[in-house]
Amino acid sequence: MINSENAEVLTEGRNRNIKIDLVLERKTLPVVVKVFGRPWLLKNAVARRGGSKARRTWLAAQHLSEAGVGTPPPVAFLEHWVEGRLVESYMVTVYQDGISSFAAELGHLLHKESECEKLMSLMQSVADALRSMHGAGFLHNDLGNQNILLRRQEGDAWGDVQFIDLNRGRIRETLTPRDRARDISRLYLPSDLLRVFKEMYYDCVPPEEFQTWETRYRKRFAFHTRTRKLRHPIREARQARKSAELPLYPCEKDLWIWDERSGQAQTSLLSKDRSRHYPLERHWEILYSTIKAIVPVWREYKVQLLSAFSRPVAMQDRVGMSIEVGTEHFERQLKLLAALGPIPVFVRFYHHKPLSHRAAAVEAVRILHEAGHSVSIALVQDRHAVLDAASWQEFADYVLERISGIVDMVEIGHAINRVKWGVWDYSEYRKLVVSVSNLKARYPGLMLTGPAVIDFEYPYVLAALDALPSGVSLGALSHHLYVDRRGAPENKQGRFSTLEKCALAKAIARHSNRCEDRFIISEVNWPIVGTGVYSPVGSPYVSPAPRFDDPSVSEADYADYMIRYVLITVCSGMVERVYWWRLVAHGFGLVDDIDPAQWRERSSYKMLTLFLQWVQASTFESRIELSGDGPVAFKFTREDGSQFLIAYTSGAACEVKLPMPIGDVVSGDGTALEKGTGEEVQLSGRPVYIAVF
Repeated sequence: MINSENAEVLTEGRNRNIKIDLVLERKTLPVVVKVFGRPWLLKNAVARRGGSKARRTWLAAQHLSEAGVGTPPPVAFLEHWVEGRLVESYMVTVYQDGISSFAAELGHLLHKESECEKLMSLMQSVADALRSMHGAGFLHNDLGNQNILLRRQEGDAWGDVQFIDLNRGRIRETLTPRDRARDISRLYLPSDLLRVFKEMYYDCVPPEEFQTWETRYRKRFAFHTRTRKLRHPIREARQARKSAELPLYPCEKDLWIWDERSGQAQTSLLSKDRSRHYPLERHWEILYSTIKAIVPVWREYKVQLLSAFSRPVAMQDRVGMSIEVGTEHFERQLKLLAALGPIPVFVRFYHHKPLSHRAAAVEAVRILHEAGHSVSIALVQDRHAVLDAASWQEFADYVLERISGIVDMVEIGHAINRVKWGVWDYSEYRKLVVSVSNLKARYPGLMLTGPAVIDFEYPYVLAALDALPSGVSLGALSHHLYVDRRGAPENKQGRFSTLEKCALAKAIARHSNRCEDRFIISEVNWPIVGTGVYSPVGSPYVSPAPRFDDPSVSEADYADYMIRYVLITVCSGMVERVYWWRLVAHGFGLVDDIDPAQWRERSSYKMLTLFLQWVQASTFESRIELSGDGPVAFKFTREDGSQFLIAYTSGAACEVKLPMPIGDVVSGDGTALEKGTGEEVQLSGRPVYIAVF
């Protein structure tokens, strides 16, 4: 039957899989016949003692089926022996229509649907099934991604996980961590996703014994894989031709995964694996740019630090808000923005998102502009944008053509010092800038900003500025200045608190001849504790392992830190504008949208609303150091000449006497507070508003 016209060859090779229709009692049953190759003499002797591959597969399939573990239902096995020599052997299982493999599904996601939620769902379904198989006492011994079958279901879920190619398996009473490590070591996942998978499998922190053996077996299997061409040259040459058409998985440098829940690209490789791919030129460019600039920048830094808080600062339009557009909730965000007033708004355009999102984002920019908001945008790359310059330029042209004349600035690129965002070296960043700058002649009114480096990593800023194409100058230095891992914005990283970091960034902007003397913070927030995978530090999976150096804060601290961060950065005179990321997000926004039907305004939203009402039409005058460790007051003057203070302490709560007569005192959340009998006021980490005479 396997040689009939109706037989369908599913896979070729030494062992073949052939689909046929088996007629049993006038009913047709589609089955797969696995035709095992005739064994060599040594393996024939093994088969005589332990059974043929067909017999071993049958016994394993029976064991898994009885234990409720997924495997194609076994139908029969056949052996043909001649004078102690195994001539033929076959394993027959029920054909699984419409089924795929873990290898194929993972490859499809990484190539075509590189979304974190889908990857986590796929990995979880496989981890659960694998735990069940091992719990049933079965050691597979050949557990490649291709030997795990599953079905894609509705709602981006996977199920009906089945294990195949069972002939090397062993049935045991229980499996040790070493046994489990042996099986898992043959699975392929990018290294950071593999870390997550192992935690999913154990549903806790994997034991040290397992981790040790998994690492050893994985290195051993990697060596086995590298030497396969020597052992099977013909078969490997055939496989190489197939892989050349479309590799099953992208190469590690081209991995790019988007996580919608936390609003960011997702890390796929562990640090040690990322470092293997960094070009040597990247390190040299950073070192050269830093050495070249360190003396003049440091000199300018000292000047900036001495001048902090010494000049009046008009507060109008100093605080901006980032919003996520292209969603059905844009109208709801507009209502929330209205309470904040006509403040500047920042909008991201993503290269990886479809044309419909770009069109919706363009329309949102127009609506925001007509509503009186000053609008700026970011052009956010993915790995495909870096690899395909024409695609990136087409994307930029589409956006700029439609928003030219109604936006203040265009930030090129996003977090370019984090390879998870698709940029591995400065030559790649330069290509992104070239594509956009080539269009500037068509839209001469556009102000370009960048290089949009993230965190306190200023050597990357210097190298990125030096990497700008000849003739390109940025209208401002824009930067994502997070200080969350230090806790409060006054806390120091070495000798640098938020104030010192701003002074250094301003010094770089003044020193560089590749940008104007303007410093803009285009992204900042604190992750909120307890928000799981929606948090930038919780994604993509809530690990059962303890977290160290977790920057997550309570909603109350988030609100306090936000106001204090804005006061320090803007009133110092070093930062032209701060854009908060973002208005609505469960893990880090001013408004919690975890319940789609009923958004919840956090205290940070209410406090920013009050802050803007107080300061928008005022001018910062001076910063007053109060007695004790940490108390400070910022003095403002309104257009009508009236004055007020915003005061708090970064240390322990305390009562301080202000050096001037005071009137009403209002907490940062709008609550009226009692003042002392004289000019005393109680201060804590929450800023308070104090009328002065």
